[in-house]
Amino acid sequence: MKTISLPNRNKGFTLIELLVAMTITVILLGVLVYMTGISMDTYRNSRDEVRASRQAKEALSTISKDFESMISRRDGNNYEWLYAGQESGNQGPTGNEIPNTSRLIFFTGATDRYNGDIGGTNDEGGDVSAVSYRLVFRDQIGDTEDDRFAVFSLYRHLVDPDEAFDYLAVTDLDSTFDSTNDLASENFLVENIYEFTVTFVIEVTVPSTSGASVTHTVRASMKPGALTEFRIKGSALDYTGTLQVPSGSGLSEDQIKSGRVVGVDIAMTVLTDVGLTLSKRLGSTAWEKERGKHMHHFSKSISVPRS
Repeated sequence: MKTISLPNRNKGFTLIELLVAMTITVILLGVLVYMTGISMDTYRNSRDEVRASRQAKEALSTISKDFESMISRRDGNNYEWLYAGQESGNQGPTGNEIPNTSRLIFFTGATDRYNGDIGGTNDEGGDVSAVSYRLVFRDQIGDTEDDRFAVFSLYRHLVDPDEAFDYLAVTDLDSTFDSTNDLASENFLVENIYEFTVTFVIEVTVPSTSGASVTHTVRASMKPGALTEFRIKGSALDYTGTLQVPSGSGLSEDQIKSGRVVGVDIAMTVLTDVGLTLSKRLGSTAWEKERGKHMHHFSKSISVPRS
């Protein structure tokens, strides 16, 4: 009787086949993990940029509206209409303080005075408000400067016309302005603002040797190495520090002080949430190297009413 051999249906993969399959699987998984990592990084970066953009847009929009309706009178009076200075004390995590913290106080025809109820039951009359801006590093909930919970916060304190009237005839806004409620929760504007730089654009018109008038543009920046204080008074401008004077203009200090502020440039740097965490954990040297990866820069030029 003839025997027929059937194929062995239980035959498995050889060792080489298994190794090849495993190698291909590992490669595919590696590519998948790599692509997923890139996608997640892109998502996080996009999310951080969008959030930073929203923070900056909110801050710049609000500041712009206040400056665009800024009120000052350069008619020879001795009163002060704007004060700008550096925030006192070191703001920021120990060793990684904010490089620039401008503080502003000025008068404006804010449209959100009386909580936006202009002409309503809350309107106490008047249209000149006082407003202050401060950038500080603090815990908004605990009202402390504890590094563990503190964040960089920009505050806007709007004083309605009925109370701002008391500031309209003072010679020193910085010492007279009641800053008690500057950092109240209702005055919080945005967070993660790491730098806040204000530059005043000044036009100075002087006669030339030919008899015609020549206008020079001088920039007054509130930042380290430049200005520490800037004031608009009814009789003249006043400042402490160094201005950016056009080369060869020959402008004297008295001529600059007689100039007019025609614009304001606002520049701010917004930290990502990761950047905020790193600013608290890293030493100054390490933070100096890393911070550029976690920042977004924004700026805006604003025209102000001529007085």
